Amino acid sequence: MSNRQQRLAARSFERKGLKGDWGLWRVTNLPDGIPGGNGWCKEVRHAQANNLYVVLIRPFLDEKGNPVVHLAIRTASNLEPPWRDMQRIKNEICGEEATAIQVMPPLSELVDEADMYHMWVLDDRLPFTLAYRRAA
Repeated sequence: MSNRQQRLAARSFERKGLKGDWGLWRVTNLPDGIPGGNGWCKEVRHAQANNLYVVLIRPFLDEKGNPVVHLAIRTASNLEPPWRDMQRIKNEICGEEATAIQVMPPLSELVDEADMYHMWVLDDRLPFTLAYRRAA
């Protein structure tokens, strides 16, 4: 299959996925990280893919020893996932009651080498939420 045919096939899957038909998640175990990868890519332990998204999954412990799961998300055509899809990915991979955050890092820590979107799923809830309101 040529690169053009691969792109057309990926876009066809993507159009179906954008209508909510993602298909089943396929899991690939990566006990040694992504082959040929470096940095955090060596810490990825498995990937899940469906008809629309590929999610790299990197579990690690934060500085206090708390478990965190880093999800790196992308589509075949580098589509920016809408919020509802990011929520669905978090729910399906880590659970509906899991708390996840996306980070806009300081410029000195920015890594922008691929059109990937990241979220970090925490073991605990944040000290704030949209449901919690307290007068200032």
